[in-house]
Amino acid sequence: MLNNQYKIHQRRNRMQQSKTSNSVDFTEIDGYEVGSSSNTFGRIVRFITISVIVVIFLVIALSSAPKNQDLNSIKDDRTIIGKKTAKNHYIMMTDIMCPYCDVFSRLTMENEDKFKKYLSDHDIVFEVRVTDYLHENNMDKRGFSQMGAEAIACATDQNKFWEYYHQAIRRLWQDYHSKGIGSSKNAPAIKDLTVRYWQKIAKEVNLDPSFDTCLTEHKKLDTVKQNTQEATTLMTRSNLGGMPSFKFNNFATSGFDTNWDYSYVEHYLDAGLKK
Repeated sequence: MLNNQYKIHQRRNRMQQSKTSNSVDFTEIDGYEVGSSSNTFGRIVRFITISVIVVIFLVIALSSAPKNQDLNSIKDDRTIIGKKTAKNHYIMMTDIMCPYCDVFSRLTMENEDKFKKYLSDHDIVFEVRVTDYLHENNMDKRGFSQMGAEAIACATDQNKFWEYYHQAIRRLWQDYHSKGIGSSKNAPAIKDLTVRYWQKIAKEVNLDPSFDTCLTEHKKLDTVKQNTQEATTLMTRSNLGGMPSFKFNNFATSGFDTNWDYSYVEHYLDAGLKK
């Protein structure tokens, strides 16, 4: 505090001294110095300098911003259920290692006919975007969610998104979540998900060997990171708390509970239709 007062005092002394010269007049506004000069050249130079800095900053910010930030359009029609031309668009942002996300997806799988009928009756296209949100936010420090998301993206390249995605959810439930491992915040953590785990699932859904190269060489990492950035943007703008996150037309919400049944899936959809 004393140091700040000293600096303000110095500025005031300089301002008083400058008033005796013809070069610059100062006025203090809320502790800041605002200069005006009888010779406008200095002001012009400062203005141009600041303008250039601002322009450079904007160019860098825009060039580094993630592409495809339009959350209102279908990103990949290989990851949808329903008609592309449907009136209503429902997006689920998920993380394969999120047990709450997997419960929602398992309920839609186990009640597939009901789910598809609901979508059809209400003219909804349902889209899934897989992220590595847990890894990016230090809730999955081993990187399992990133590897799983990459694996799903690699399967999508072979037009088997749904086969691989559903089988991965079944496997994770059978091997871990149903046993209380990695099933909640306070549950024991999953410790042994290797590349081979995801490769085994690929064989179970009959993917060709190019899957292995795609996964081990991280060929779909950019896709995963883009999905994660879009999910983070949605959550920040809508003040959402975590995974799964949903965007339904102009309505956004997040969260699901491991004890909920299928009726809550339609409850989420209903909430969006009413907005």
